[in-house]
Amino acid sequence: MNLLTKTSRYYILYTIPVILISAIFIYFFLLNEIGESNESILLTRVKVIENYIAKGDDTVLNVFEINNEVYVKEIEKNRIIPQTIKDTLMYSEIEKEYISNKIIVLNSIVNGKNYQVKVWKSTIEYDELMEVVFVVFTLLLVLLFLVNLYINSKVSKLIWEPFKDTLVYIKDFNVNTKVYKKLEPNEITEFNELNSSLNHMTSKIINDYKNQKKFGENASHEFQTPLAIIKGKIDLLLQENSLNEETMKLLVSIEEATSRLSRVNKSLLLLSKIENQQYEKTDTVALLPLIEKVRMVNEDFIGHKNLQFVCKVTEEFNFRINSELCFILINNLIQNAVRHNYKNGQITISTKEETLLISNTGALEPLDESTIYERFEKKSSNANSVGLGLAIVKEIAEANSLTVLYKYENYEHIFSLNQFKR
Repeated sequence: MNLLTKTSRYYILYTIPVILISAIFIYFFLLNEIGESNESILLTRVKVIENYIAKGDDTVLNVFEINNEVYVKEIEKNRIIPQTIKDTLMYSEIEKEYISNKIIVLNSIVNGKNYQVKVWKSTIEYDELMEVVFVVFTLLLVLLFLVNLYINSKVSKLIWEPFKDTLVYIKDFNVNTKVYKKLEPNEITEFNELNSSLNHMTSKIINDYKNQKKFGENASHEFQTPLAIIKGKIDLLLQENSLNEETMKLLVSIEEATSRLSRVNKSLLLLSKIENQQYEKTDTVALLPLIEKVRMVNEDFIGHKNLQFVCKVTEEFNFRINSELCFILINNLIQNAVRHNYKNGQITISTKEETLLISNTGALEPLDESTIYERFEKKSSNANSVGLGLAIVKEIAEANSLTVLYKYENYEHIFSLNQFKR
């Protein structure tokens, strides 16, 4: 539900009870006003009747009586009739039913004679008044709804247009953009403050990103240089014939630690680049030749454990992904399958519909799905493992609209890759 619709809904919900209360108030107000108006009319008619009696104009009085509007009768001089105004029902010959009337009864002394005067007037009935009020306020509610629709579709859209532009700006924002465009100020104070805050925030994000990117690249370079020097010096020392066995072992362990540190550094740099979306170019990568290439790279690694490598991927199977990242993705999964396998085991790569499956024999218990993708999470005692392989797999998958899942089935560990539509 968008903001305009929700605002309109609350507006109507709060307006309905106000209109209902107003309708009840108007109903009783009209009753009172109509009653006072009828009383005023009746008193005026009494004065008119007294005027005709004083003039002795019996013709007009007879017309009133024939029309069943007044009743005039001479009574005893000393008789006093208190003035009363009340509601009553009187039978109408025209309507053929009893209708509501307001009647005034009093005595009037004209030209020394005492008269009983009754004057009545038909009034609007309660149900008729209720019907009028109901119709009027129903029409008012419908009109209010239509006006609200118009405002919602026309006026509100104009008012909220700057906010929609801001939303589009946020959705399209990318820290890697070469041309940084700021949000323009507008006439609405609140939106102007929002845009100003967003401009400040995005500017800081871009600067922080550039600084972090620069730091990562520089740090990686600065790490790799001394590590390469150390490895070179160690290689020179290992070639010396004067070294004893203890020193040789010490140098080998230093060389292994240096190599591991180098791999960690490269892996962390790779993760940083993936997270910062530095691999933007995507291609349609055929998986079969890439898997064969990865197999050849790891041939010694696979042969060391005498593993059976089975590939059932068709030539047509492909992913839409950066080709460099795709190689790293498949390579890490295959190396993981080799590393966690036992001698004379098996690695099978197959497809099921649009899903790539990489399965391997190994430990007779499933891995912990909640931790296998965490950084530096190691399930192998292999010294060459740095605990970042599956973390890199997860980052690459998420950056390229791939879902990576793990399951343990039929004594095999299975990783599946499926690309969903973006």
